[in-house]
Amino acid sequence: MASRPSARFPRLFQVLEIIVIFLAVGLVNTSALIGFRQFPEVDNYSDDEGWYVVGAIVNALLILLILKRNGLMASYAGVWRKNRFFFLFLVYASLSILWSVYVPATLYKLVFLFLSTIVGSYIAVRCHLREVINVLSWIGGFFTALSLAMVVFLPVAGVMQNEPFVGSWTGIFWHRNHTGNLFAFFNAMFLIRLLMEPNSSIKKKGGFAIFYLLTALMVFGSRSATGIIVFLFLHLVAALIFGWLKYRQRLRAWHYAVAATALLGGFFIFITNTAFFFGLLGRTPTMTGRIPLWIDIFQHAYLRQPIVGYGYGALWMLKGFRIEMQLRHGWPYQVYFADNGFFDILLNLGVVGLALFLAVYLPFGFRALKQGILSGSGIAFLPFVTFLYVFVGNLTYSFLLEVDQFVWMLLVIMIFLTSSQSSNRIAQP
Repeated sequence: MASRPSARFPRLFQVLEIIVIFLAVGLVNTSALIGFRQFPEVDNYSDDEGWYVVGAIVNALLILLILKRNGLMASYAGVWRKNRFFFLFLVYASLSILWSVYVPATLYKLVFLFLSTIVGSYIAVRCHLREVINVLSWIGGFFTALSLAMVVFLPVAGVMQNEPFVGSWTGIFWHRNHTGNLFAFFNAMFLIRLLMEPNSSIKKKGGFAIFYLLTALMVFGSRSATGIIVFLFLHLVAALIFGWLKYRQRLRAWHYAVAATALLGGFFIFITNTAFFFGLLGRTPTMTGRIPLWIDIFQHAYLRQPIVGYGYGALWMLKGFRIEMQLRHGWPYQVYFADNGFFDILLNLGVVGLALFLAVYLPFGFRALKQGILSGSGIAFLPFVTFLYVFVGNLTYSFLLEVDQFVWMLLVIMIFLTSSQSSNRIAQP
């Protein structure tokens, strides 16, 4: 009965679907946007926090309604059955409220974890890869336009004014590292569309080129070493994909062996000499204080709760803990998180939570690479590029489940997209 009236108003539900998706993107980015709280008041939901929670719940319910209206509930359930470890991760994160050191924070964060997961998995079931890329392109273009407008017309908000970051672009986001890191991904996406998307018109190619340049401008305007490293890394990945697509018929086993050895060797050199490479970008040998912070947190925080952690989203929501870290390391501002997404999962959910996450994340990487190779299409490699982006982007910034949920939602989209029943055909041009 509920679906009959909705079938009469297809245009209404199409508009509703667009609104719901963009509202969800706004909600999962709330704590990362300029002018919003990075650490909401979750004890009494003062200011707008209560409305964020209501908005998230309503948004999730609307997604389920649209799924039902479009007859996608069976497909949606089927994809979830293929991602049992993902489901176990969510269950475990939810159960962590039982031992959380800050229950209101865990409860608040779980609302947005589930919102971003529901929306991400919905997009994957609802859309083919090409449609997903279109959605992400609109989001990336929207973020770019707003951010550049902030930098040009409202620099007091769009450009950092506090030491030692004066002059660094943030656009609509709260910090230069967030801006540089996120726009590096959008930049790589527009680059792949520009170089490797077949049958695109000259007009579309021109649009991709413009947004490629604008997103690159945001990355370098942010002056973020993290963002620039991710930018360069993703360009290397795009070049390898482009080269493989062009010359794959001529490649032999020894070519792959040499390339794999060179890449692994290069990665090992980078990991073991991060201080040197950050120094080339004007950063300190301690990676702007990250290395001493990691050692301190590991020894004096993680080892106290190594198995189950401190509860999902709890530890860094404790203002006392943030100030304690600030005083101990002499930072001019509070320490907001560990600046490593995987380490923060370990802190919040312990070794059990990290193991469950890796049980989802690593198979996704192999699956995404396999599907990209089998398809022979450049855009089909975007899930694998996302896999690599999440890894590199979270080495020196907590983009997983801390500041916001957008990158998590992006990861969910790609995980479910590559495990859906149509995953073998959605990547085809």
